[in-house]
Amino acid sequence: MTTTKAITGEYVVKPVEPSDLSRAIDIWSLSFGFMDRDRWTTFYDSFLDTAMGAYTDDYLVAVVGIANFQMWLGEQLVPCAGVSAVAADPAHRRKGLIRRCLTACLQESHRKRVPLTALWPFSYPFYQRMGYEVTDMQYHVELDLRALPDVGDATRYKRHHLDHYDPLKPIHENWIKQSNLSIKRGDLQWRRLLSHPERLVCGFKHDDGYILWNIKDRVNRTLEVFEWAWNTREAFFDGLALLKRMDDLNFDKVKFKMSSLDPLLELGITDPQPNIVLKPGLMTRVLHTGAFIEAIGKNIPPFLIDDPLGVSESHESLKAHNGVRQFSPGEVVQVATDFFSEKPDGVPEGLYRSVATRKNYSVEFF
Repeated sequence: MTTTKAITGEYVVKPVEPSDLSRAIDIWSLSFGFMDRDRWTTFYDSFLDTAMGAYTDDYLVAVVGIANFQMWLGEQLVPCAGVSAVAADPAHRRKGLIRRCLTACLQESHRKRVPLTALWPFSYPFYQRMGYEVTDMQYHVELDLRALPDVGDATRYKRHHLDHYDPLKPIHENWIKQSNLSIKRGDLQWRRLLSHPERLVCGFKHDDGYILWNIKDRVNRTLEVFEWAWNTREAFFDGLALLKRMDDLNFDKVKFKMSSLDPLLELGITDPQPNIVLKPGLMTRVLHTGAFIEAIGKNIPPFLIDDPLGVSESHESLKAHNGVRQFSPGEVVQVATDFFSEKPDGVPEGLYRSVATRKNYSVEFF
């Protein structure tokens, strides 16, 4: 596979031409280590709404994509520009091309008055320099199966064949409504989740929840639960009872993610102690400030935004900037939601926790 070429011209950022899809797939395959060209083609045709590329001598060397989603912000769903498929030819990295392509993508979404943009980063500092900030923290839990208390009824979870995922949809919808900055999942996203080439997916359904786990790679005899939705305390406890019974097979441990440890800590598991790591999750930032304020639906005092990409504007004008704190676009989302437990210095009272009705948590990868 050829990935480099002698270049003589300047870089130009423009929409990726359909005729350059094969070249884009070359770049993505090398960057992500995933070589299924048919799956990449489907991703480009069906999943991406926008793809901007950096060209030199009409040769594509970098790509940034946007997939448009609906995201929960407070009590309503709002548009969100999901940044995806970010990659560059190795010979053309560290030239600011991703920054230029991302700016072009966000400018287009800004013209459409999209209030938010989000991404799952390969590097948190890299995207922080572009105005994004971490907006949710996730608990990664690993437990010995034998340590799980038998507190629920495993039989309330029934094996569910995932070719028919429609019954899982309302459970998922109710689950994500419990969180802020969670992303609504469409049919295409469901199909991509359940047909991931690196997973062999097994699913169980409960009246108030479901569990999806990967049984393809039994690394260190640890069962990977990659999505677990529960809408009641009983659904969580019944799920633990189901997982406990997996120690009779090929597993000694289980790992899963949680937005809050409260349901687990209630059980008082101490021997052996769970391995719990708190990790950053989704990165988010304001895109169109006016649309963001309208979505909040409250009277927010003026504040200044310092956007390193030059896309997002400040909220109203301030006559005197001296002594007034400037926010990055990502910090605006942090202070408006529940990310901070205490108000940082310089945050206007009306902005702080203005949409903090739920805990920030997102599970939707894109």
